[in-house]
Amino acid sequence: MIVNLVVICFILIAGLMFYEDAGIYADSRYFRKRYILLICLILILQSGLRNWAVGADTYSYYESFENTKSLSWQQIWTIVTDYYTQNIGKDPGYSVFEKISQIISPNYQIYLSIIAILFFSALGNFIFKNTTRLADAIFAFVLYSSLFYSFFSITGLRQTIATAGVLWSYEFIKKRKLLPFVLILLVSSTIHKSALIFLPFYYIAQIKNTKYLYSMVTLLFILFMFFKVPVSAFFKRTGGYEDYIVPYEGSGTFTFTFMLLLIGVIAFLQMKFVIRKNRSVLPIYNAFAMAIVFTPLTWVNPSAMRVVQYYSIFMLLLIPNIIQSFRRYSLKAKRLAFSIVIAMLILLYIKGGMNSEYKFFWQEMEIRENYK
Repeated sequence: MIVNLVVICFILIAGLMFYEDAGIYADSRYFRKRYILLICLILILQSGLRNWAVGADTYSYYESFENTKSLSWQQIWTIVTDYYTQNIGKDPGYSVFEKISQIISPNYQIYLSIIAILFFSALGNFIFKNTTRLADAIFAFVLYSSLFYSFFSITGLRQTIATAGVLWSYEFIKKRKLLPFVLILLVSSTIHKSALIFLPFYYIAQIKNTKYLYSMVTLLFILFMFFKVPVSAFFKRTGGYEDYIVPYEGSGTFTFTFMLLLIGVIAFLQMKFVIRKNRSVLPIYNAFAMAIVFTPLTWVNPSAMRVVQYYSIFMLLLIPNIIQSFRRYSLKAKRLAFSIVIAMLILLYIKGGMNSEYKFFWQEMEIRENYK
């Protein structure tokens, strides 16, 4: 936990230093780009240099990586063909990705760094292309490190790769280029099938009547909460999400659900002012609406959070726009809102990450009991 808190502090301090050095040019494209590159480099190092015992499944991916070393390209091809002709196995593209990475280096630590570079280059581009102010980029990175760090920086390598594809694909939605959008998602889905859940967003992003969409989302959220088990069963049959929707006692993510709904209410109340200031935020609003729709799945199994993340990651862009909308009251009110939300995010991370442990690969760390 301490290492990530240091990273969050660095994100804030570096942002303030950029503001001070840039002066009246603080919100220029040049300084925003330099800041994003710097923070992405730090996040790449944090993710790529971690001990293999950090995270819930980093070591299991190490075992998979070592196993792939012993496979020939012919055997890799058999894995792919067996999946598509006989429905044997899952996510065959991941074995291909491992094998290609091993051409660059057979070292697992370098492999972790390759994935970190792949993901954070996508995240950095996502933030850069969809923000206009340095403050928005600062907030996006603090939000990432507070809420999404445990999902993408230290666990779930397959979905981290797939999410990188989803983030790159968003630019093709904005440009109305369906073919490259679909191609990126299809490739990403071979790494992690859940990426297909982002396919409908090409059309959902184009919805202009966002208020109507949020009214529908409210109704769907209520219905999905009441019928969450059959809805989850439907996704299990049609989407291949067996790992995420197996019901078990004690499910439920109250804090995350409450936070998502609270943000949704504030976003709805501020919608007129946010959109008036920046109409390009409409698809971001629509993406957040989809995150709310799929949240009931996490009440069947909290692991379904990984499905929600494809849409909830748009919070990185939505919340800064909401905060900026308070500027109509006063600059002081906007800064106060910014400071309060940052403080709440840090406190939320401290509360949730109290038992998490991080060590670099050169430090000793005991692996989890289930790997012994």
